Amino acid sequence: MERIEMIGPEQPEAIPDFLFEQFADCSPETLRGIGQYARSETYVAPDGMPDATKEAFALQDDETLAAVAAYVDDLAEFLEMNDADSLAALTDDDGDEDEKWGHKKILEWHGGSPQK
Repeated sequence: MERIEMIGPEQPEAIPDFLFEQFADCSPETLRGIGQYARSETYVAPDGMPDATKEAFALQDDETLAAVAAYVDDLAEFLEMNDADSLAALTDDDGDEDEKWGHKKILEWHGGSPQK
């Protein structure tokens, strides 16, 4: 249960919700590249950066891009500290197991048998 309590860096309000979802499957290396790309330190998008993210960046203002750059850098550091390949990899394992456990318990409490 310890991992469930771990949360990543705070999500700045300046970043639209749909962008947060795009960072979930990115590795720390890709996130750092996205940060450089958002700061316009490079014109080449990093490998692994979703095309939708590149397209979304074109529509964002400088304040949003600066918030994205800071957030993905913090997220990359958080993932490295937790030895995780991505935010999805860090959260999915525990979430699936808890969901299976919860489903099993509900069935037991209501007199049913858990399905495998």
